[in-house]
Amino acid sequence: MKGPEDLIKRHLYGLGFDIVGIASLLDFPSPDVRERVLRWVEEGRAAGMDWFAESLELRFDPDKLLPGAASAIVVALGYGRRRVNPSLPISRYATRRDYHRVFRGLLRKFVRWAERNLGGRYRIFSDSAPILERELAVRAGLGWIGKSSLLITPEFGPNVLLGGVLTDLLLIPDSPFPYDRCGTCDRCVRACPTGAILPNRSVDANRCISYWTVEYRGEEFPPGVDTHGWIFGCDVCTDVCPWTGRSPSLANPHLRAKEERFRDISPRDFLRMDEEEFRRRFAGTPVMRAGLAGMRRNVKAALKDPP
Repeated sequence: MKGPEDLIKRHLYGLGFDIVGIASLLDFPSPDVRERVLRWVEEGRAAGMDWFAESLELRFDPDKLLPGAASAIVVALGYGRRRVNPSLPISRYATRRDYHRVFRGLLRKFVRWAERNLGGRYRIFSDSAPILERELAVRAGLGWIGKSSLLITPEFGPNVLLGGVLTDLLLIPDSPFPYDRCGTCDRCVRACPTGAILPNRSVDANRCISYWTVEYRGEEFPPGVDTHGWIFGCDVCTDVCPWTGRSPSLANPHLRAKEERFRDISPRDFLRMDEEEFRRRFAGTPVMRAGLAGMRRNVKAALKDPP
């Protein structure tokens, strides 16, 4: 008779996830992870992401998100190494479907199944709950934290999106990923155009192009901010990672539906379109996070200082 862990994995793989692992929440996060995250915040590396610092208490205590939380079921979708429009300086993941919606839809189906068949209580996360997802993914055996600070998996390299479910079920966990496979490679550190990648496998958001083009909400960038031609996100560290070569060319089928909307567009088109066209064309994709105003700001900055 198969245990609940096997049933859970079979169901999640059946829903279309690429990788599935189970982590124990006992002593999560570890003291060294807690110290590293606190130091990152105290040094001001979070830039304007005040919400991260404000939610540290929750990030350090899954029990506050789901009372009695004992296990985390962590899932990943690969977004592929193929660039839909090579002339469009937008991160590859952002030309796919909005992964938040994809994860929510699939994980809600899983939770309904689990409640009927396994009992227990559940809390979905995918950038939607304050939890240290990458650290959970390492603990669940999915991969390791690379020098870029991204999770790197043997199957997809750093080209994965993460989500999962907290549960009060006490499940048998998978073994944490056993070791770092970056070795002496530091291509991502050397390639980062702004020097944002720090020696301790973290990123200084104050210098990170993805922070400025995705998260920053100001009308204009402060003096000295250089986005090196990118208009949403940045793929430099993932493009140079040797493990990206192992990633499938195509994204997981669940993520592909919106790709055609980016095939015949140039950065300048964002300056010409109105809100209605922007919403019609890009609804359900990650670029909606920046909004048309943010995309226009990013394009204007990129045109002033092309790569």
